[in-house]
Parts: sequence; C-alpha cells; structure tokens
Amino acid sequence: MDRKTTKKIVHITLLILIFLVILSGLGIAYYPSIEFITVGLLDKTLSFQIHNILFLPFLLILLIHLFFSWLWPKDNILEL
Repeated sequence: MDRKTTKKIVHITLLILIFLVILSGLGIAYYPSIEFITVGLLDKTLSFQIHNILFLPFLLILLIHLFFSWLWPKDNILEL
C-alpha cells in the first residue's frame, strides 16, 4: 500500500469513528431523543458500552492521523 492509500484509509476510519463517538455520546447525554431517532436500537446502556469500546481505537487512529506529518513529510514544501 502506498502513502496516499494509507492516508485515505486512516482519514475515512477516523471520520467514521468520530461520527460513532459523537452519536454514542449523544446517546448517553440525550438518551430519550436518540432512542426515538434510532427507533429504540440505541439506548443509554448500549451507547455507554459503544462509547467505552471506541475509546482506544479512536485514540490510536487519531494519533496516527496527527503523526502523519512526522512519519511522511510532504515532498512539495515551499521554503520562504
């Protein structure tokens, strides 16, 4: 896999994880509304479990995303 493909996979994965963390966080804080929106599929207990399970993968992918500039610096950096 080349750098561009790897970056794209990490970015898409991070976007999905951000969406799930926000949704599960809202499911914890505003559980009546989220239960109604998800037709009872996402209750407060399940939201809390998902939120806890996603913590480490989210943190790992976020750190990988942040350190891309150190791991693979851009080739076309303009010097001032």
